[in-house]
Amino acid sequence: MSGSCYPIAYLHAPLGVIREQKATPVNTTLVTGLLLSLLVACGGSSSNGKGGDSYTRGSTLQQQCCEALQGEPRTQCLASLPKVEDKAVQSSAANQSTYQCVVEHFTCDKATGHATQASAQAQLECIQAL
Repeated sequence: MSGSCYPIAYLHAPLGVIREQKATPVNTTLVTGLLLSLLVACGGSSSNGKGGDSYTRGSTLQQQCCEALQGEPRTQCLASLPKVEDKAVQSSAANQSTYQCVVEHFTCDKATGHATQASAQAQLECIQAL
């Protein structure tokens, strides 16, 4: 065996005849991309039948409540809101169920920027029932 690393077929083929094949055909890539786009576009409903991302909706409700305040109380209220940075945790079943309780029971106390006492109690009971 000579010091060449090429298979024998490469040694006997005319230059330019043997070409490297594409790893993924263009049609496959296009179809896969379209299917993924469809899944992302249609993926807004959850298995609990309520639809949508309850973490985002619950967080938005709390944020809007804080934004009713002015000045430093508003800043403090917004800073006190729990935030989940990890997208996998945001979309986890446990987090979605927890925030579904927030969405279903949140009532804003515009004087404090937080949930009313009755609303907070209803949220707590909902979460404990999970």
